Amino acid sequence: MHNGDLNITKAGTVIDGQDIRGLVKISAPNVTIKNSVIRGRALTGVAPLINNLGGQSGLKIVDTELFPSTASPYAMGIYGYNFTATRVNIHGVIDSVHLTGGNVVIEKSWLHNNLHYSSDPNHGGSPSHDDSIQIQKGDNIKVVNNNISGAFNSGIQITQDTGKVSNFTFTGNYANGGGCTVNIAEKSYGPVQGVKIADNTFGRDTKVSNCAIIAKSTTKIDLARNYYVPDKTLVSVHKG
Repeated sequence: MHNGDLNITKAGTVIDGQDIRGLVKISAPNVTIKNSVIRGRALTGVAPLINNLGGQSGLKIVDTELFPSTASPYAMGIYGYNFTATRVNIHGVIDSVHLTGGNVVIEKSWLHNNLHYSSDPNHGGSPSHDDSIQIQKGDNIKVVNNNISGAFNSGIQITQDTGKVSNFTFTGNYANGGGCTVNIAEKSYGPVQGVKIADNTFGRDTKVSNCAIIAKSTTKIDLARNYYVPDKTLVSVHKG
């Protein structure tokens, strides 16, 4: 067990089998976190359980659970870019994964049971905008073979808040919930290029009826073999 925050500064560090009662910051390349639990701590401002906002390359998070021991509107899962997350279990946070850049793979993971507050201090007292995966910008992002549910706002929210998103692949997932489960916004950066959404199954627990995917018609999606369960109705794109 490790009590307190952990700032990893040595390249190639492997964290294996740890119960971390604090936050983890990645400050070196080629770090691996595996077979561990990250519980965080009491927070007074927004903080991710794993922070790779510096974009250190080669980060791998494997067979690890992220679950804050103290429920808080400030608790987030993974922030940053340049990482692979494999078989991670993230729950009890606002945003499970929040991407600020590209070169990311999220695979075989379970993102579920997001926290949601009807009055969230991060949004001026309005409700939380919790997403399973929020993407502000980045190229080469793959979300493959995951189970994603439990977010109030969106399962996948592409915002393009800070830059363009391109080459986004979403395949082999089960996804459910949100206003619409996959929400692709263009904002001032224009159509999202290189979007592939294929071979997924979607639930119908969306606030907008039958809204697995919403996007403007100017964003061209390589769309194939996506179905609602349990009735196997083919998914179409709502026009945003």
